[in-house]
Amino acid sequence: MTRSLSEIYADAKECRNKYLELTEFDNSSKMSILDAFTWVTSACIWAFENVLDVFKVDLARDLQNRINGTPKYFANALLKYQSGDDLAMNEEGTAFSYPHVDPTKRIITKVAYYEEEEAGFHDKITRFKIATGTPGNYSRIDENELIAIRAYLNSLLFAGQHARVVSRIGDVLVPRVVVYYDGGVTEDDLYSAIEDALNNYIAGIEFNGLVYAQKIIDAIQQVEHVTDVSVASNDTDNLGIFIASYDDDNNLIKDKNDSILTQIERYFVPNSGYIKQSSNSGLEKDLPKWRDTIILKLEDNV
Repeated sequence: MTRSLSEIYADAKECRNKYLELTEFDNSSKMSILDAFTWVTSACIWAFENVLDVFKVDLARDLQNRINGTPKYFANALLKYQSGDDLAMNEEGTAFSYPHVDPTKRIITKVAYYEEEEAGFHDKITRFKIATGTPGNYSRIDENELIAIRAYLNSLLFAGQHARVVSRIGDVLVPRVVVYYDGGVTEDDLYSAIEDALNNYIAGIEFNGLVYAQKIIDAIQQVEHVTDVSVASNDTDNLGIFIASYDDDNNLIKDKNDSILTQIERYFVPNSGYIKQSSNSGLEKDLPKWRDTIILKLEDNV
């Protein structure tokens, strides 16, 4: 913090007096020639220290915002990828960029990253998880486009840096719960309302953010006419919030029991960065839709 002018003047006067030959002629008046020179010099020092403080703040801000070569820098660069366009070297030969910026060709809408150890490499490898689409409606980027995106990133990486880009099919959410309701609507209307509530919850989850089992239950609980949501019942077993995830080869991941469904104990991070409902077709033909796993029961006391 910059010293005040009075503090600088006091320090300067004390230092000055140490080197005076005739200290017996002390004059405390600031109007004396000696004190006037001291005061002017102190004012110059005060101004200089203020300039240094401003410079220090500006420098710290610039250093903080300078993220070249960091994972965040490359994550931002991936968001600027333009499908079908080629990078060009600048005139100085120091960097690649697009000759013409066209936001309509930017297909990557979400990027997340994490670092992990890589065998045979001393530094960590950075993995970028990407998707296209809008919140609640994200999807995987196809393989041909992904090859071009990886080539784009390799052109930007600094020497010695290792990175990998993945885009996976969305993790499939399978809520196996018992929903009690008051009978004020038909089952079909209630199923539709629950689907809307779950889709709204999914749309509000940050890409690659934590998905909490309890918040999924809460989203169902908040639907009108729902009185209770239970994951324990004497009438059925295997209740809970389950998830099915894909690997980089678009295959459903199986656990040690050869099951593609994994129960969420409390929370998890989606392998793809986002979650969705089963399409009930293709690789997901054996994964039920929400209507097939949510059991509706009329509340006994209504």
